Amino acid sequence: MSSDVERKASNEHTFRDANEQLQAGAVGLVEGDQDPVPFLCECSRAECTEVVLLTLAEYERVRSGSRRGVAKPGHEDLSIERVLDQNDRFTVTEKFGAAGEMYGQSDPRT
Repeated sequence: MSSDVERKASNEHTFRDANEQLQAGAVGLVEGDQDPVPFLCECSRAECTEVVLLTLAEYERVRSGSRRGVAKPGHEDLSIERVLDQNDRFTVTEKFGAAGEMYGQSDPRT
């Protein structure tokens, strides 16, 4: 695996782990199913500090696959992931190839 692909997958993994903690903290605090929760953009850009808003149900749908992530629209990296879904608030991506293997194996839910 190239060091660039490894770095990108590692960056996205770090943001996903932080979002898992945000989700755990939001459970019980969010009153309605439609209340948005701030999550971190899980893009491969190390300098990214963007926030995306998802309901807890939307975040659960994103996390239904170990290779899936969430990013701000326009932050997807088509060299390591494909776009599965997109709206005006967030993009759902799925990693493939070596990045997908690394990302999927590092899923804290598995």
